[in-house]
Amino acid sequence: MKHSYEVTSGMRRSVCYMVFLLLLIRTDPLYGEVIDRIVAIVNDSVITLSELNSASMVARERFGMNMDGMEEDTRTRVLETLIEQKLVKQASEKAGIDVSEKEIDNAIEDVKKQNRISHEELLSAIRSRGLTYEEYREQIREQIRQVKFITKEIRSKVSIQPEDIEDYYIQHIDEFRQPASYRIRVIYFGDTDRKLLKKKIGAVLDGIERGEDFSTLASRYSEGPTASSGGDLGYIKEGEMDETIEEVAKGLDIGEISEPFTTHAGTYIIQLVDRREGDAVPLEEVRDEIYDRLFEEAMRTRYRTWLEEMKKNSYIERRL
Repeated sequence: MKHSYEVTSGMRRSVCYMVFLLLLIRTDPLYGEVIDRIVAIVNDSVITLSELNSASMVARERFGMNMDGMEEDTRTRVLETLIEQKLVKQASEKAGIDVSEKEIDNAIEDVKKQNRISHEELLSAIRSRGLTYEEYREQIREQIRQVKFITKEIRSKVSIQPEDIEDYYIQHIDEFRQPASYRIRVIYFGDTDRKLLKKKIGAVLDGIERGEDFSTLASRYSEGPTASSGGDLGYIKEGEMDETIEEVAKGLDIGEISEPFTTHAGTYIIQLVDRREGDAVPLEEVRDEIYDRLFEEAMRTRYRTWLEEMKKNSYIERRL
């Protein structure tokens, strides 16, 4: 009996990713003239050396896996991935999951959109790999079938309870805090004349040494727009001020005054007036985000468990 399961946007992204990889697999010999041979048997299916070579090249080109000096280790890991793909393919075929032509069309459109290529460019890439458009569509069909099977097989067994979300929120509360904010006063100099700049900085430092109020010094010497208010910039959140000023502010205790420092805009002396730690974002505002995190982790764990069980109950012979 055939079954039909809708492909969600997330599933379509997974399919788009996998089918684009099909275009990356080389069909030309990678290691000189070799006679193709079987490198693994998975139940009633085989994996050939040419498949392994192509997949290994994809791993090196697409994911930056270094095959120099560790070629066998890399190829062993790639072979294990191919074995797992065979197991998923066999299970999805056995489940009789159906894939519509519309789902294939959507996956192809996603490939073109996410990789910013035209239909003609896609066809050219397909032909360069020795495939016809019909063969490519069949490969996509199989990839969609496998994604739908994994979603059906694993998703139905994942349950995230409200208390799981609440526990995660409490245990990771720092991840959900709003940015800290800093209230600083600034004395700014825009001079490019070094002698004049040194003289002005010296006057400010002398005033600080005498114990003069920083806001008074800012009103007297600062050339910035906040001089009239004693150089007070008010509260500014992390990430909203100049990176250099923020770095200096983070290193100050409340009430402490910095040494003079320079940015691309000019020279500064700052005082940290106050620091406020960011409040935690309410649970209800991040409940969906936490659910997604927990669900993804649970899916990943159950998928690995399912794969290990499949390996135990399958005939697998590795011939590397």
